[in-house]
Amino acid sequence: MEGQASRLAQARDWYLQAVDSIPDDGWDKASLCEGWSARHVVAHVATGDKLVRGLLLDALGRDRSGLELPTDFADRQRMIQEALTWEPAKLKETARSAADNSVALIAEVAEKAPDTVVTMPFGVSPMPVLRALRLNEYIIHAHDLSPATGRRRPVPTWFLDRGLTETVTLMQRLHLRSPHKGKSATFHIHRTDGEGEWVLRAEGGTAVMSQGHDKADVALRGPGEGLYWVLMGRGKPEDNGVELHGDPVLATAFKEWFPGP
Repeated sequence: MEGQASRLAQARDWYLQAVDSIPDDGWDKASLCEGWSARHVVAHVATGDKLVRGLLLDALGRDRSGLELPTDFADRQRMIQEALTWEPAKLKETARSAADNSVALIAEVAEKAPDTVVTMPFGVSPMPVLRALRLNEYIIHAHDLSPATGRRRPVPTWFLDRGLTETVTLMQRLHLRSPHKGKSATFHIHRTDGEGEWVLRAEGGTAVMSQGHDKADVALRGPGEGLYWVLMGRGKPEDNGVELHGDPVLATAFKEWFPGP
């Protein structure tokens, strides 16, 4: 668990470096998250950290009074709207404290109570899933801040080498939100600049991931970073060096089958 918590902390730090790099005139610039400014992205991540911390405390039966943590999705939206009115210095401070507190609690629970299950707005999440969700949030939204910071940083090598399998695994949960839930399709994902082959099988309302090579309706083949941004819905395959093979209609609809995060 120590290694897992350390990777989460590294992702947090990578995200906070992006936040710290936003100039004063960059906060209202558009982000890579459609319809959101940099200010929206930071408010979203900070309130997400606070929500996770609050729900973890609830799962542990600990007192959350006086901590100003959202109780549900609607309360989180209220806090986002409030944060959008803050000065950059306050947003930066809140982003750091919310992330630090969230990561510290996740690490503690992963070590001392690893069987804890947290009831999130979209369903229940065991600790490995919860940790993966936060880790991906930090990586994705640091990338989303690129227009505001004026530079695009490559995804950390340690993340691609160790976290791409976890990211593909996350697709199983994302399928639960799909308008195609209940239909059947298979997707083969093949990393070309390192180790990694996976197959996602959607059938009967669920999706299952297996490692290794197998036949599928669609194949996505490309470098680790390119695959990551396609999987996360942050770029088109052709713009990220990812080749598509098989059913062309199904291939271009990948994010319909695995929407989010």
